[in-house]
Amino acid sequence: MRELGVYIHVPFCNSKCAYCDFTSGVYGDDVKRRYFVRLESEIRSFDFSDATAVSVYFGGGTPSSVNASYIADTLALLKNRIAFADDAEITVECNPESFDEEKAQIYADSGVNRLSFGLQSGNNMLLETIGRRHTVSDFLNAIRRARRYFGNYSADIMLGLPKQTLSDVRDTLDILNDEGVPHISAYSLKVEKNTRLYRDGYAPDDDLCADMYELVHEELVKCGLYRYEVSNFAVKGKECRHNLIYWKRGEYVGFGVAAHSFFCDTRSENTSSLRDYISGDYKPLKHYISPRGAEAAEETIMLALRMSEGLDIKAFDGTFGGDFIKDRERILKPLVDNGFVSVDNGRLSLTDKGFYVMNEIIVRLIG
Repeated sequence: MRELGVYIHVPFCNSKCAYCDFTSGVYGDDVKRRYFVRLESEIRSFDFSDATAVSVYFGGGTPSSVNASYIADTLALLKNRIAFADDAEITVECNPESFDEEKAQIYADSGVNRLSFGLQSGNNMLLETIGRRHTVSDFLNAIRRARRYFGNYSADIMLGLPKQTLSDVRDTLDILNDEGVPHISAYSLKVEKNTRLYRDGYAPDDDLCADMYELVHEELVKCGLYRYEVSNFAVKGKECRHNLIYWKRGEYVGFGVAAHSFFCDTRSENTSSLRDYISGDYKPLKHYISPRGAEAAEETIMLALRMSEGLDIKAFDGTFGGDFIKDRERILKPLVDNGFVSVDNGRLSLTDKGFYVMNEIIVRLIG
């Protein structure tokens, strides 16, 4: 029985944030209704034979911006189409202002057991600057409501926002730690084209972002969270199991506009056109990856080094042949000697110092 993660993309929001380049937008009720009809059809057409869902993740967009019955009905359909592991993790992304008591009750009754909140900042002026609709008070109400229904929840914050200071980041961390949030994701802002921040000509200060990231790491470790992936910190046992599937190169299937899948050694991607998705007038892009080829090896290295546990050297050699350490000795020696990577108990992993230059290290190792 193969284990699968299932991703459901909900491309609807109540407004568009200044930094957002995701496939999402503000649409009316009729578009939402037709979207979920098409989503049901796509799910019904997939062959889940011999598969067990170990995680389901409703992302977006803002899943909490739609009527909760859409989430509950989609989850019920999935449970009719695929077996669920007894301990399956089922997550819904929420914005604080659109998560109310009714949604909490419906989500819990339908089997959702984890929520992911987009806080982004604990500074109300910054939230307004980036186009967020919620306030810090909204977030506190939402997280306290979530605790009454769910034993697992997380919050996202962003680093490098316009006029954001180290003091702002510290205040945000204090809010999260005071509330005992067991999982925190901290993402450095990347300004993408087709966003308001890009049109405004904004560019984050890389040095300041690095200082913010260091502060996040130091403060969260003090509060009992550990960095299990470059941007993700959690209390032991509260790691996001769905995202671990991605980083461990496990199999997952995605449904909805712009959704991605990795299944049967094939990466596929749905159309990013909402119109074409709803009409069904598209063919997913597909790319086969030989399971023992160079591309698979590069993906394995790249994804493993994002995680604190790093790369299992013996497993890598067994899958792809050769001797990872000897084949890369010339590259690895200075990285080890200068404290950027460590080789311990059969695993290659980045040090705290190495995480700051992760991309450069990965390029060297797969080059």
